[in-house]
Amino acid sequence: MSLSLLLGAALAFSGSAQVDAGGVPESLLRHFTTGVNITRWFCYQPTYDSNHLDTYLIPADYDEFRKLHLGFVRLCLAPDAVDDGGTLNASTLPYLDKALANLTGANLAVIFDLHDNGQLKLDAPDHDNSGFVSFWTAAAKHYKGKLENSVVFELVNEPQFTKNPDVWYALQQQTVDAIRAVDPRRSIMVSGTSWSGIDTLASMNKLPEKNLIYTYHCYDPFFFTHQGASWVGEYPGKFKSVPFPSSPEAIGAMIDQVDERYRPALRDYGDHRYDQRYLRGRLAKAQDWAQAHGVPAVLGEFGAYPPVSPPDSRARWFDAMRQSLKEVGAPSCLWGYDDALGLGRHLEPNGALWLDPITLRHLYHQS
Repeated sequence: MSLSLLLGAALAFSGSAQVDAGGVPESLLRHFTTGVNITRWFCYQPTYDSNHLDTYLIPADYDEFRKLHLGFVRLCLAPDAVDDGGTLNASTLPYLDKALANLTGANLAVIFDLHDNGQLKLDAPDHDNSGFVSFWTAAAKHYKGKLENSVVFELVNEPQFTKNPDVWYALQQQTVDAIRAVDPRRSIMVSGTSWSGIDTLASMNKLPEKNLIYTYHCYDPFFFTHQGASWVGEYPGKFKSVPFPSSPEAIGAMIDQVDERYRPALRDYGDHRYDQRYLRGRLAKAQDWAQAHGVPAVLGEFGAYPPVSPPDSRARWFDAMRQSLKEVGAPSCLWGYDDALGLGRHLEPNGALWLDPITLRHLYHQS
């Protein structure tokens, strides 16, 4: 997506027609154009030693951020890396402060994302979530008066609460109140339940506070984006070579080659005819809700897993997402800069930076 289009979307997003964009400062909101998740700096590591934390990103990464015209990043922070029993982890905090200084110094806004993957057990029955609130109170105290126009607190990654959504909404409100009691000027990112789903965002009540950014995730159609993924179970973890767009004709050639028990699911995928129009409609559902409520909304995650996905289909999916994001004016954050569903950043043996060419070409129009 071109820089001019991205800036145009951001300015429309933060303009007066959105009723002061829900109180989010324009100086911050201007950054919310296109972004990436940084997934493996403070997350998904067996340990968080000083060498890893201090050297993870190199100058070439910041060069790539500029080439991609990024306005923001979502810094994924595992609870075991940053949360020490309801307060900030003293051993990693200096590295986290340095990371925020380096990223914001590169003219990037940062989503400070407490990236829970079930460790916190927030939706367990009768669970004591006071440590969650106290963590955010400690974060608010530490960062009060610092980076107010460049760092947004995202309360938690993908709250589930499928059986008890009211528990999440009460906890979310309690945590917003706790942060604002300490740091009333901090911008906060909030979301619906069911893994920050589009449908739960579209049905949730707007919070009473201003200066909130709402977020949602989109991995539609899931049978395509997560085919072959070991962490999602048989459907679609056992699938491969699933095409995009979908149609009965596209699926027909592969039906007889898969296990019989999977054939009804694949036929259903083909019959739905998932395409760019479908993706646009999904994103529009979230953005229409945000516009109706006079608040900003950001697509916080999207991507497609590549190992068994047909490369030409993956290219078409990224083309469709790019066009859909442009049409609905949605700020977006790819999963991830350093994860296989997106750019898959890693260092070659010679130290050169590698980024996925399909994502570069079809999402960013770069080679």
